[in-house]
Amino acid sequence: MELLQNNIGLIITTITGLLAWLFERTQRKAESKKAEQNIQETETKHQQQVVDLYQEALTDLKKRYDEKFNDLDEEIKQLRKNLELWKTKYKTLKEEFEGYKRNEK
Repeated sequence: MELLQNNIGLIITTITGLLAWLFERTQRKAESKKAEQNIQETETKHQQQVVDLYQEALTDLKKRYDEKFNDLDEEIKQLRKNLELWKTKYKTLKEEFEGYKRNEK
């Protein structure tokens, strides 16, 4: 009992120190978990942003492809019309030339 009375200050200090250490340890774990969750949330946000950027690029690429395809399709149609026009002109000129040769003989 006398030992307890002589060392009461030391015992109280030790118990207080242990309780403070346990409290601080719990706080560190909680802060660590919170920081880890923040990092995971940030990584998830960044990954979503990357996915969104890729999706936007793919959408834009499809739009450009469709526009280019339509432009080329119109150009092909115009070239076919021109081809038919030149064929008609060729046939007309050939017939005129054949008629001219027949008349000159």
